[in-house]
Amino acid sequence: MHTNGHEQHGPQEPPQPQSNGLNWKHWTAIAVVVALCCGGMVFSSLDFNNPTGYIQSNYTRAAHLDEGRGKAYTSNLQPSQVADDIDDDADARKERQSGSTYFLQYKDHIVSVAPHGIGSKILLFKYRDGYNHYSSTFLLWGWSSSPPSPFRGGGPGSGK
Repeated sequence: MHTNGHEQHGPQEPPQPQSNGLNWKHWTAIAVVVALCCGGMVFSSLDFNNPTGYIQSNYTRAAHLDEGRGKAYTSNLQPSQVADDIDDDADARKERQSGSTYFLQYKDHIVSVAPHGIGSKILLFKYRDGYNHYSSTFLLWGWSSSPPSPFRGGGPGSGK
């Protein structure tokens, strides 16, 4: 049978429309980008500079010296050495000294190291508890009552 001068050889497939959507390669690439972004946000919110484990492992717990909600520990070393040792293990965001007391600011903690007998007394606070305990000192320094951001900035003139 002839139709308009063209031969038909069996049923013809209808033409496939051009795909304007995303194929599996596009979706895979999108999924990888989303996973990397989400993973980066989770990773950046982790606090690798937490002094708690170091203090608990290297100093003697002295519950009778606790102040407010701060947990007390003692050392036979001088306060400057203890503050340096803690900061060397868990890099503090800010370090300050008031008289003979050293203060270390972390994302979730505040540590004070003061003279005690022939050594030092270390007080480990959750951030807000430590801020409340020493607020008159920290106000003078401009330390925020809220824990610091996990990011240290990076604009012109910034630095630790």
